[in-house]
Amino acid sequence: MNNSNLKKAVAAGSVALVWSICSLNLFGIVATIISWAINGKPKKNGAKAAGVLYIISLIGSIAFVLMLFTVGGVTGFISAFFERGSSLPLLGFAKGMALFSVFGDALYIAAAAFSFKAAGELDDSSGENGFFD
Repeated sequence: MNNSNLKKAVAAGSVALVWSICSLNLFGIVATIISWAINGKPKKNGAKAAGVLYIISLIGSIAFVLMLFTVGGVTGFISAFFERGSSLPLLGFAKGMALFSVFGDALYIAAAAFSFKAAGELDDSSGENGFFD
């Protein structure tokens, strides 16, 4: 059986794991673990579950980016809290994280697409017992 789409989903998800860990996106971490688990023994329901979790991760990541882009209003509070006066380094860091997120979001989209494509190619796993059956 050719499961190249599943291997592509695992590869994209594994690279996206860096962004998932940096942003504490638990759905992305769990989706990557599911992709790794079903890579050895491909299962249709596992591929669908991984794809759904990658989509949820994407939504969470977009929410995180929107929060980072609005950090300009929050930096006044943070700078007042630390009484440093200048919030420019924090603002630059937030913008850098937001730009890094665009790369992570593209990987989430690719991993979800490959997961759903692999789920369409796999046979039903209704006769098996175990993980996501």
